[in-house]
Amino acid sequence: MTNYDFTINEEIARWVTEVYVRQHQKLGWWVAFTNPIAGPWKKITALNGEGVPVEIYRFEREGERPDLILVNDRLKTILIVEAKDFVQKLIAEDQMIKSVRVIEEITSILKNCPSEHWLSRKDYKIISSFLWYTENDADIPAEDKLVRSSFESHSDADGDGLLNIVITKDKDGNLKNNFVRSSGINRELEV
Repeated sequence: MTNYDFTINEEIARWVTEVYVRQHQKLGWWVAFTNPIAGPWKKITALNGEGVPVEIYRFEREGERPDLILVNDRLKTILIVEAKDFVQKLIAEDQMIKSVRVIEEITSILKNCPSEHWLSRKDYKIISSFLWYTENDADIPAEDKLVRSSFESHSDADGDGLLNIVITKDKDGNLKNNFVRSSGINRELEV
C-alpha cells in the first residue's frame, strides 16, 4: 500500500465521507451534491427511475451552498452537511450563522423542489450535520458538544437532532468516519 503525506483540510475531510458512502452502497446512501473547492458547476442531483443522476437544482455562481448532501431513499432521510477542517472553524460565530442559514435555505429548496425526479423525496426527514477532523478519538464527545451548543445558539432547531461526522485517524494513519448522535458514536452511517 502506498503511504501519502498530506495535511488535513476541509476537502480531504469531506472526501473521506464521500468515499465511505460509495464503498458502503448496501447502506443505501448516495451523494446528491458535493461542493469541491475547485470543481464542475454546482448542481444537486437525484436518481431517476433507472438509478441515473439527473439535475434537479443548480446553484447561482456566487450563491451559498452546503458542502455535502447525502440521501437515503430506503430510510427516507437526507443529510445536509456543512464541513470545515477543524471544530474551531465550525463553531466560530460568523461560520455557524452562515451554516445555519445554508442548512435552512437548502431545506427549503429540497422541500419545494418541483422536479419530477425529486417529488417522492420532498417529505423525507432532513437532518442537519457538521463534519470536521480531530486528532484524537477521545476529543470527539467534547467537540461534538461544542458544535451542538453553537448550533442551538444560532438555530431554532434542537442540537440533539444533529448527526455529526468526525474524521479521525486509526492506528495505521488511515482516515475514518465517526458518526455522532447525541446518543453516541457509530462507525456505520445510521440514523
